[in-house]
Amino acid sequence: MIKEKLMRRTVVALMSLLTGFAVFASARADVLLDQVSLVAAPGVAPPSEYAFTLPSAQPLTVTLTDFQTPAAFTSLQLAVTLGDTLVGTSAVVSSAASTATVAVPGTAGDYVLHVIGVPASAQGFGSFGVCVAPASAPSQCIAGYSFSGNIETPNAASTTATSTLNTNFTSTVAGSYTVTLTDDAFPVALQSLSAGIFQGSNPISVAIPAGSATQVTLAAGTSYQLLVAATADATLTAGLYGVQITDPNGVAVFNRTLPVGTMPASTLVNTTSAQSLSLTLTDFEYPAPLAHEGVAVTSGSAALAQLTAPGTLSNFMAPSGVLEVWQYTVAGAQPGVYSVALANASQSLFSTTQVVNPSAATTQESYAFAVNLPAAGGYNLVTNDFQFPVSLQSISTTVAQNGSALAVDSSGNFNAAAGYVVVVVEVSPATTGAGIFGVTVQTGGASPQLVFQQTQEVNGTFSTQNVNVTTTGDYEFTLTDLLFPAKFADLAVVVSQGSQVLAKVYSSGSSGGPATLNLSPGQYVLTFVTSPNTSGMPSTQNYGLYSILAASSPPTITFTSSATTVTGSQTVDLTWSTQDATACTASGNAQWSGSEPVSGTLNVTIAATTTLTLSCTGAGGTTSQAVTITATASNVKLGGGGAFSWESLAALTMYLLMVNAMRLRMRS
Repeated sequence: MIKEKLMRRTVVALMSLLTGFAVFASARADVLLDQVSLVAAPGVAPPSEYAFTLPSAQPLTVTLTDFQTPAAFTSLQLAVTLGDTLVGTSAVVSSAASTATVAVPGTAGDYVLHVIGVPASAQGFGSFGVCVAPASAPSQCIAGYSFSGNIETPNAASTTATSTLNTNFTSTVAGSYTVTLTDDAFPVALQSLSAGIFQGSNPISVAIPAGSATQVTLAAGTSYQLLVAATADATLTAGLYGVQITDPNGVAVFNRTLPVGTMPASTLVNTTSAQSLSLTLTDFEYPAPLAHEGVAVTSGSAALAQLTAPGTLSNFMAPSGVLEVWQYTVAGAQPGVYSVALANASQSLFSTTQVVNPSAATTQESYAFAVNLPAAGGYNLVTNDFQFPVSLQSISTTVAQNGSALAVDSSGNFNAAAGYVVVVVEVSPATTGAGIFGVTVQTGGASPQLVFQQTQEVNGTFSTQNVNVTTTGDYEFTLTDLLFPAKFADLAVVVSQGSQVLAKVYSSGSSGGPATLNLSPGQYVLTFVTSPNTSGMPSTQNYGLYSILAASSPPTITFTSSATTVTGSQTVDLTWSTQDATACTASGNAQWSGSEPVSGTLNVTIAATTTLTLSCTGAGGTTSQAVTITATASNVKLGGGGAFSWESLAALTMYLLMVNAMRLRMRS
């Protein structure tokens, strides 16, 4: 038995050496998702975030500064996260203060700085800085860890053709300032545009015209009032203009593009460097072409690119920083579908496919998806209400190609040529909340191949994240509310693949889950319901911070002994089994030591009270379990004398045998 035991352990040890690196690599690869996300409620200023990696442990001091340019923030807050953990927060609490600090232990790892703020309402934007410095020298900002930025409130669309701007700006130095007012002529030229600068009731410069630079003499460090009046084209009732004010040194003290009339608010896109971009506008002409459509890209007050008809504009230069994408579309008597794509040479920066409904009110909402079919043939379309958080009232789907609807049978089968088809889904949202549905398109036949899958949110504040599973196994999904700046009103995630819902995880308290799923290789979608708690809260709390960890489940161990108490030196049968384990190690006594298979049985002699431990490792980490076996002495009476233990009897027997052997040798 001992020989077999040694041989078995030798083989296991050799296999562990051969496969040890693969097991370690698999453990790292099986963390599907480990991240923190900051969510903003609709209509508030998007947050600003910055990431850096600390290679070794170093205590840090992080300082948040309100530059108070062009005015102090109404509120400004910072959160610091390490991996999926919140390690500190700070806030500039009033306009009288300009800085706030937070001490960070400085464990080595990946950090993210999250900044949220409410700019002064008159200006609509503000500037800030974050200094990351050694705790021993808090003013010595570390390059590459520190950053500065702007936070800007999105512009709201007007319901009329006329828009006015009434805001303040602060001059820097005394001298001649240049005011440039520009009609972007998007989607068409404005009917009128003019501006004026005032100081209290004193007019500094009135009737500043559009189209040429105007010089205005201003004092240093003084607050001035900027008034702009714009009237859009009477037919389209929408327009766009830019206004820039620069000081004598060429420094911009005001630099924005603003909508007129019914022009919708822009979408903000961050670029990390100056680069060449392309802009594409596509009208899918289903169920009918749009009556009007266009897209424009601006930076500050500068118009970078625009399209007022379907097509592509290539190789236009864009600076680093925040770009604004403006979309203007009007449907005719029927809905229409269009897409916009902004990209550089290697990746997409922004893309969207939208349904435009006629102006007549409707209780339904429309969603469109452009699907590129690889070849002509039969396909299958599935649309599924996930019933999360609640069920939709109704859902219906049509599919079209080249502007014509295709026949779809009751099982979702349809035939199409190679190229794009447009799937349009009409839903009636639930009256009490948001909803989610999934759309899947796959090839027909006995071995269907996935062509398209999309999870779509209806109402509410949602986000989606794709994860790829490469190894079959059990995975845990843990959702945590990090309670910055306040607890979410709603926080949940649904895990799906195609049109199938696999799990729903709700955050209860500060953490929800974990939910454990057995997944096979493939792509999965996580859809998050994230509603910041705005009820009765100040505007600064229209945000929420959460973490999601999706990773291989740690091993589970079932480890038992046939007896937990023995008398003298007795044997017990150890039995164990595991799940999600790739290797196990035993410890506790000479017979229960070293590598063991992930399941099995073993007979072990127990001579004294002993704790036996089994530790097993898998892609999700290491788990240990122990059993304690108590040994009690056995008493034996010899010839009416005192009590002898079995150990004493064994020693006496060995002694008598040795004496007897010596006597035999002497006789011989």
